[in-house]
Amino acid sequence: MTVNFWASHATALADAYVRGASSIRFELVTRALLMHMPPDPQRVVDVGGGFGLQAIQLARAGHSVVVVDFDPKMLAIAQDKLSSETQEVSSRVGLVLGNGEEAARLVGTNFDLVCCHSVLMYQNDSAPMLSGLVDLVHEGGLISVLCVNRESSAMRSGLQGRWREAAAILEGRYVDSQYVPSREHTREEVTKILEAVGAKVREWYGVGVFTDHLSEKLKIEDPEEVYQVEWLAGNQDPYRQVARCFHIIAERT
Repeated sequence: MTVNFWASHATALADAYVRGASSIRFELVTRALLMHMPPDPQRVVDVGGGFGLQAIQLARAGHSVVVVDFDPKMLAIAQDKLSSETQEVSSRVGLVLGNGEEAARLVGTNFDLVCCHSVLMYQNDSAPMLSGLVDLVHEGGLISVLCVNRESSAMRSGLQGRWREAAAILEGRYVDSQYVPSREHTREEVTKILEAVGAKVREWYGVGVFTDHLSEKLKIEDPEEVYQVEWLAGNQDPYRQVARCFHIIAERT
């Protein structure tokens, strides 16, 4: 049975997630998505879309997005954020309360794009969710998955000077779970599952090569400069291999 680690810690996690969510991450992920999406309006479902920022960014670009999330507090935050958007943007976003695994029953299928960002880390078994994502899109539809990168686990601890913790991670004796038990993934294992259920990876990106490993709050004069550096690094080796997260864009075959 699939276990969701978020469920029993939802109140604390919702506050921490919203407080710590980086605009850099959303900028980079959205930039990658818009490169792969057709320019005409697309139908998108955001599984585990939480407080709605990804949906809002895609809606601003003209796409229609339905967010499916089982946490009512996160959806309430999303509704509050939508109230600050124009009517044109907010009308393109729908919010549905429910488990991601039941998304097809709740909102139907035949979507052009399904997003599942920072969700697999809270599940003990990724395969059912990944399989369900592929089922949500039509043939040729896109699947976007963002995961914490297991292969860069020690980077954050090391760069923050937590040497014993970094050594323990490198020796396989420690799992970094600041708030709740969580899972990290490798790109290869997620790719393998996607391919097994009928999706081929188009491209992948590193997200948070430099900024996501830091503990101190960044003082940024020009966000565009940071976005550009992170974007360039996240598109090339070896930098993207040590990013905090990896972003896979796959296509249903």
